Amino acid sequence: MQRLFFLVLAGLLLLNVPVKADDARRPDDRVIFDLSGEDWVMTKTARVTVNVEAAVSDKNVGTMRSDMVKAVNDIAKGDWRLISFNRSQDQTGLERWSALFESRLPENLLNGLNDAAKKLSKAGMQLSISNVDFTPTLEEMETARGSLRTQIYKSANEQLTALNNAMPGRNYRIAMINFTGSGDEQGVVPMPKVVRGQMNMMMAAAPTASESTATPPMERAEKITLNAHIVLAAMPENKSVPTPAPAK
Repeated sequence: MQRLFFLVLAGLLLLNVPVKADDARRPDDRVIFDLSGEDWVMTKTARVTVNVEAAVSDKNVGTMRSDMVKAVNDIAKGDWRLISFNRSQDQTGLERWSALFESRLPENLLNGLNDAAKKLSKAGMQLSISNVDFTPTLEEMETARGSLRTQIYKSANEQLTALNNAMPGRNYRIAMINFTGSGDEQGVVPMPKVVRGQMNMMMAAAPTASESTATPPMERAEKITLNAHIVLAAMPENKSVPTPAPAK
């Protein structure tokens, strides 16, 4: 009987525990909405990929690598990087080297790439332009994404101001801004949705006799969009935590 009395007393004491300050700060209502922004990413360079096929014998095995690098640099001056390299042997006993070199080139160096590759090709080493891609660089994409975030921050703050003016005394604040891309799965880092501009690759894919004197292709633009899930939360009425008095 005495033990039952103490259990009842302990339960009554738990019911009388005072509300903590953190509970008073907990929002009692929320306003949820979505915002979207879009921008254009401009790029004046193209990612160019050169394919080099070489037949290697005992006589040129020591110099073939440097010959390949020199030939690629003669196509166009740039920061060329070897991104792929394969070795095999054909039926004649010669060793075959297949290499891919890549560099970003400005527009004024894009004309005549195929002609230059053909002229630099020779017996035992063939060069060709395998790809010209106007996709913006990571730095250009990140700059555009930062601009979109700033745009959404500004719009969210404008909505917050309008809500507080319409409902005075509620003291709404921005509780969450969750950036999402189109169709992103939960937990995946959001990326902007990219809509690529039209790319006229005819000059690079099928050069004509007048290609070397043709006007360089114009810069390409790509549109990106970024979405955000916004949550505005309010403090409970008459439960705001008082500001502490300054120390004397």
